[in-house]
Amino acid sequence: MTLDLVFVGADAGRATLGQLSSELGVSFRLLAQRETTMEIFPVSVLTVELSGDAPRLHEASRWIASRGVHRLATAA
Repeated sequence: MTLDLVFVGADAGRATLGQLSSELGVSFRLLAQRETTMEIFPVSVLTVELSGDAPRLHEASRWIASRGVHRLATAA
């Protein structure tokens, strides 16, 4: 599963993904990182690939949403 996730702060994304990996047993690979702004706030956008079995990936989606991490829509 590939996601674009938005984080405030330079290290917040990696720390959050590390926690996700530790708690749920999914692995992640950082594909890209860029700095941008949302409204007036500087943010980091991390494109990550999550790996694991289907139930863990489903739980990862719920875990991410429950922590208020924003996901950017992907182009179809």
